[in-house]
Amino acid sequence: MNTVRKILVPIDFSKESADSLNYGVSLAQKTQAELVVLHVTQKGEADGFLDLVALMEGAPMLNLPAGIPVDRLLSEKALDLYRFIEKVVRNPGRVKIRRKVTLGDQAEKVLGVAEEENIDLVVLAVRQTSFFPYLMAGGKLLRMISRLPCPVLLKPSFDESWPTSGVIGRWILAR
Repeated sequence: MNTVRKILVPIDFSKESADSLNYGVSLAQKTQAELVVLHVTQKGEADGFLDLVALMEGAPMLNLPAGIPVDRLLSEKALDLYRFIEKVVRNPGRVKIRRKVTLGDQAEKVLGVAEEENIDLVVLAVRQTSFFPYLMAGGKLLRMISRLPCPVLLKPSFDESWPTSGVIGRWILAR
């Protein structure tokens, strides 16, 4: 029988990712697995952050700073992730939670972390009420799931009603 030792939960600070984080914590408690919480920030987000920092520090907007303080952005996001986990996870029990923050393409970074960390299960938040269009939206999610080296649990939002076909409990296991 396969055991789950490491669970990966990608986070984007949304309500849906909070739900998937709680679900991941619950699974980790039951399986005594380690939880790896990943936030991937995008280059566009980094540029917006830099514009805000430049404005706050009095830099004229026509003269943007030459260097990109990516390390500053990553440390801010790491702090945001820490606060998000503290706010969302009320009682982690004895679950070991590790936080990771990285910059880049979300799908590629999730794949990379899953491989590097030998992840046994990925818990992803699902936002849309119709599962088929969600999978087919640009095919991005489906391509990522097919490339992951482990099973993927697609966690719908608690608030939304879901069709019962293909759904067991309130989760969908892909693989």
